[in-house]
Amino acid sequence: MNDMSANKAQSGLSAMIEHHLRDYFAAHEGILPSAGLYDRILQELERPLLTLTLQACQGNQVKAALLLGINRNTLRKKIRLRGIKVKRGRPLRDDEREIIERATALIANNPTLRHLLPREKSQ
Repeated sequence: MNDMSANKAQSGLSAMIEHHLRDYFAAHEGILPSAGLYDRILQELERPLLTLTLQACQGNQVKAALLLGINRNTLRKKIRLRGIKVKRGRPLRDDEREIIERATALIANNPTLRHLLPREKSQ
């Protein structure tokens, strides 16, 4: 992304945030929201920011931390604090998923190999 498109994306993001904040204040119908607004807004913003950045980096926390401009340990702390589940690696393609399903079915139907499959969780 060049500097011009980065600036355009940034100004678009700022405009969207401003729009939502105006709606937030309007929803209070002239009454101020309770104290602590700054921290609440940052918490609301942080979770999707971290989640989407981790997805874009395929769960690689080192890359995500670099992209965000924060220390890797800080990112890990925020992941724990926000209860974010980190999915590592890229999603399976349909053909890869099909191969795994076929192999699992073959193993499940073979009494000699069946013990290799994870046990079903009882409820």
